[in-house]
Parts: sequence; structure tokens; C-alpha cells
Amino acid sequence: MDNSNFWENIFSNKEWGKYPSENLIRFIARNFYNVQDRSKINILELGLGTGANLWFCAREGFSVSGIEWSKTGVERFKKRLEDENLSKQIKEIKIGDYAQKLDEFENESFDAIIDIASLCCNDFEKTKSIFDKAISKLKPCGKFLSMTLATGLFGYEKEKGLEQTPGYGIYKGNGKLRFSTLNEIKSLYKHKDFKRTNLSMLTLEDVLEDKETRIIDKIFIIEGEKYPNGGGGDLDLLKRNGK
Repeated sequence: MDNSNFWENIFSNKEWGKYPSENLIRFIARNFYNVQDRSKINILELGLGTGANLWFCAREGFSVSGIEWSKTGVERFKKRLEDENLSKQIKEIKIGDYAQKLDEFENESFDAIIDIASLCCNDFEKTKSIFDKAISKLKPCGKFLSMTLATGLFGYEKEKGLEQTPGYGIYKGNGKLRFSTLNEIKSLYKHKDFKRTNLSMLTLEDVLEDKETRIIDKIFIIEGEKYPNGGGGDLDLLKRNGK
């Protein structure tokens, strides 16, 4: 089963989340809530699913674009926005592999690109290629957010390597996934025109009856900005100088 059929099957037979993560909300609020005309901010999501994240962005007044394998996922998203009179916020939605569909967008056309645990459905080399393309689609000083799976959570088996299909845990049933160590993250999210501004980790632990804990979710959160030709310099220095 290829990715298109896999995700079409999931979204056709399973109710999916309808609301965004707090990390996405904070990212959007911190970077764009003070913009005078939010409709001029164009946000692209890689792997929009059924559209919970773009629904939030549209509801907050931003223009949204997205790429998604599943036709059913896209249809659910569009219907939700139509039902809530938000369709005018949609700029462009493409169905297919974002490794290919990214080429159909103009360079430097997005103020922000977001990935909420979608890129981790691809192997390292393909993800690297997608990330490099995504940076070319960002405007100068455009923002980037990625949330991706870390090793060490329940369901990840070290002996199987970084790319595996979990047989248990909360990610069971989501196909083959790529888990990352800190070294992989630093290598993957690296580009001559990109400055990483924040790298954090979100961990959720389950407290067992014997008072021990088990990590049931573990996610890297990567944020950054586009600085063409490395012209951004040291971000901390720029902030101190009020630029």
C-alpha cells in the first residue's frame, strides 16, 4: 500500500483530531498575532490531514495553503471551513506527495511553513529533500515549525533502527515512521539559508501502578527562520540589537 492509499484508508475509516496542538498555537501567536492584516500572511502545512491546524489558522484570519495525500482528508477540511464560512481563507490546496507538489508553489511565497508530525512519515533522505524545498518556498525571514518523533518512547524498538513500523504504543497503526535522535535533528534541519531559533522536546509519561513511569510520547519541536545566504547572522545578537 502506497502512502496515498494508506492515509486515504485512515481518514475514510477513522475520526481524526479536530483541534491543533498548543505548540502550534503558541508558534502562530508569537510570530503573527501582532500583524495588522492577517489575511496577508500565507501559511503552508505539509501533510494537513483533515485540517485541524489550518482550520485554526484560517479561523484566526490567516490565509492557508496545504498539501495532503488523502482526498478524503482534504474534503473534510474544505467542508469544515465551508460550514464555518471560512472558505475565503483558503489560498491553495494540493493533493499528492509534498516532495513533488512543493515544486508547484512559487519560491518565497509563504510567511510560514508548518509540519505537525507529518515529515516523520518519510525516510531521512526524502525528508531532507522536502525540507530543502520548503526553505526555498519561504519568504526572507519566513518562519518554520516542525514537530517530529524522537527515539525512546513506548513503541520504538532500538534494535529495529530509526525507521520502523510500531507494533504497539500510541503510534501503532500509523505505518512506517522515522524516529530521530538529537544528532539526526541537527543534521536534518540544516540549510545555508536557515537559522534554527529553538529546539525543544515534549515528553508525555504514563505513571504505572508500581509508581514507575513509561514515556508514551516524545516529540522534538524545531523552529527557525529563513535568512538567505546565511545573512541572518547570530539571531541572539540581532535580538539584542533590536533588529
